[in-house]
Amino acid sequence: MRYTLPMLSAFFLSSVAMAAPCTTADKTCLEKAPLGAGQYFFVYRSQPLTERSAKVERVFVLVHGLQRDGDAYYKTAIGATQDAGEIGRTLVIAPQYHAVDGTCKDKPEPGETIFACRGWSDGNSTTAAPRSSFAALDGLLRMVASRDLFPSLKEIVVAGHSAGGQFVQRYAATNRIDGTLAVPIRYVVANPSSYLYLESWRPVQNPGASCPQFNRYKYGFDGMTGYPLAAGTASIRKNYPGRDVLARRVRLDTTDEHSMDKTCPAMAQGPNRLQRGLAYFDRLNQTFKTSHKLVRVPGCGHSGECMYRSENGRRAVFGK
Repeated sequence: MRYTLPMLSAFFLSSVAMAAPCTTADKTCLEKAPLGAGQYFFVYRSQPLTERSAKVERVFVLVHGLQRDGDAYYKTAIGATQDAGEIGRTLVIAPQYHAVDGTCKDKPEPGETIFACRGWSDGNSTTAAPRSSFAALDGLLRMVASRDLFPSLKEIVVAGHSAGGQFVQRYAATNRIDGTLAVPIRYVVANPSSYLYLESWRPVQNPGASCPQFNRYKYGFDGMTGYPLAAGTASIRKNYPGRDVLARRVRLDTTDEHSMDKTCPAMAQGPNRLQRGLAYFDRLNQTFKTSHKLVRVPGCGHSGECMYRSENGRRAVFGK
């Protein structure tokens, strides 16, 4: 059969549109997300970020935990999306925030941007790693929110567990792009060790007596620098309560295991992750009248895999 040029073009475009999602947690699904000025960081993604698709209705970003194991979290995100039957309509992304200072000994590629070992989870930067992880996510979200690329896009979901949950809670509070994109952002926060408080109140009475640093950032507003400081305390107090935040706590997360933050500013928020979450959201809703939701997930310990592949996890991300 002889194909005319228009027929060949139509066949090619159809083949591109029907390409299967990239679901393997290896270099096959890695892409360089540009940061400007020739800089980039890696993300795992289920389809090329610059490939147009009218099928994509949701972007699901899952931020890794303390070990900076983006491949493991990509596997979890892909599994959760497949479980929900949403892989055809969802662009799945797992950022990879590499760091080489302090106790972080990653091996970034030549030219790859690195982030601060003690700052990637709260948006802080250092002289050696001047790029904020929050600013990097801003750029990524602006890219995928393009109507030229994804004309059917309805929402972006930014989620994280443990250290990734800390990242998402503080990003939800301090970012300045929420409300400026063509689609809304939802945040799903799972089991962080601590929270950014919007005031000096803590569930522990007189916290400053035993812990003078209890209200320093990342626990409070004192001493903010860089990206968080640029947001401003007044703006954070005004905007964060109205953002679409869902926090999930597991009833079994009551130990100090899995690298739980046991510094005095964290202990001023409660004895374990479960109690810290309950106290934080009770106070936040009472004081700032937020629309944030807190959901308890039965049957899971401190496990991102269990949290996001549970029935409640799928409902939180996909509305099912």
